[in-house]
Amino acid sequence: MGTAIFMVLMVCGYWYTSRDLSTRFKIKRSFGWDVYFLVALYGCIFVLQGVIATGLLWLLLLALSAVDNSFHFSSERYANWQMEFMNWSFLGIQAPVVLMLAFTILFCLYRSNWAGSARLDGIGRKKLYQRLAQSSGIEQLLYQCMEEGELAQVTLKSRRIYIGMIHTATLEYEKTANIVLIPMLSGYRDVKTMNMRIENNYSAWYDAHGITLDSEPRSAMAFRKVIMLNHIESLSLFDPASASALALVSRED
Repeated sequence: MGTAIFMVLMVCGYWYTSRDLSTRFKIKRSFGWDVYFLVALYGCIFVLQGVIATGLLWLLLLALSAVDNSFHFSSERYANWQMEFMNWSFLGIQAPVVLMLAFTILFCLYRSNWAGSARLDGIGRKKLYQRLAQSSGIEQLLYQCMEEGELAQVTLKSRRIYIGMIHTATLEYEKTANIVLIPMLSGYRDVKTMNMRIENNYSAWYDAHGITLDSEPRSAMAFRKVIMLNHIESLSLFDPASASALALVSRED
């Protein structure tokens, strides 16, 4: 019986943490034994809810038994339904334990699949990202770029540089964490001087061909770059006016 409770606890905890969006972010920020304890924590919460629901059912049977003994609605001489419920068994396991496990699984499925928090719309996801991004500088900057339309300068470990708009960011899973960038400029850093060299001016090409974010038959999304987060060396906001002023000062010096 103890093994069955433990298995349901861990499975429900894993099922919930792997499907709930906010919990996936917490898992992503956890390491080592913290992940197991977090899974067990949510499993314990669902088991506790199952125990409470089973206890409420026992109290309901107790109240019905008391009412029946007072008014004799049934043919039984003395109703003791709560004790019958406690003594009933299913496949050698006591009924309250079976019912508690069933309640645990139902609560887990509801919270994972059918609750409103499990089906976030665009606005709900944006609010969630805003709240979770407060603990990470990278995620704060990505959220600012997506929310305010700021240009971002992405420098890769290969010294390749992309400047553009952050369209989306997928950060739930560490191995596949990536950003989708619509490039405006691209280039590289010189090996000796580390100065930025611009090779491609996408924005001028967009303007010359009438390409926008929602143009037809071809839009700027056709040129999007999917960049894995573990390939990024640095990430910053890009202001063309400030970049030009800094370049002018460096030449004068």
